[in-house]
Amino acid sequence: MPNIIIRKSKVIVKQLAIAFFFTAFLVFLTLTLGKNKINKAINLVNNFAIIENIGSNQDKKIQINKVTKRLVSYPNFGDIWAKIEIPSANIEANVYHGDTLDLLKYGVGHHAGSYFPGEGGTILIAGHNSSRDFGRLPQAKIGDIIKIKAVYGTYNYRIDEYEIIEAKALNEKLEINDKKEILMVYTCYPVDTLGYKSKRYVVYASLVGDPNEE
Repeated sequence: MPNIIIRKSKVIVKQLAIAFFFTAFLVFLTLTLGKNKINKAINLVNNFAIIENIGSNQDKKIQINKVTKRLVSYPNFGDIWAKIEIPSANIEANVYHGDTLDLLKYGVGHHAGSYFPGEGGTILIAGHNSSRDFGRLPQAKIGDIIKIKAVYGTYNYRIDEYEIIEAKALNEKLEINDKKEILMVYTCYPVDTLGYKSKRYVVYASLVGDPNEE
């Protein structure tokens, strides 16, 4: 009897191993061959979410005072208040107010201690290095445009420079002030590796032209 049990156990283990192998292989094929379709689907969901958010009564109250250069009312923590687009890097993502790890699961986050577009100060936006968020950020070059479509207007920023810094130096390097309207966008680096990453890829961009008040 014990020999029979041992033989059956070996068969079961072998079948489980084969099933696991084929499951992993199918997942690999889906992620590889269907990558473009997956990205398109994600972008479609993001577009729908931001449209729904812009159409809400709460978002209609978010306006900027042209004299004081401050928002009359602000989005709540966790609200989607904008969409960021970097055409040259094929990036489109919803921008949430707040950059906690929980919020970054759903999209890119706006640091709550930084300014909003149009307020004349530092704007800090972070996102994961996934294809949905900022995984293609290094593809953007100096001179390219980053567009922030806020619920109260559209703002364009031209990339001035980029930098790779240590994660522990973020607070020191990414200083928030009201001297000039600078957009800082960053993600983990290298973007194409898994696991913990001790560096951050940062893009710096300056406001260009007059905002399109919508």
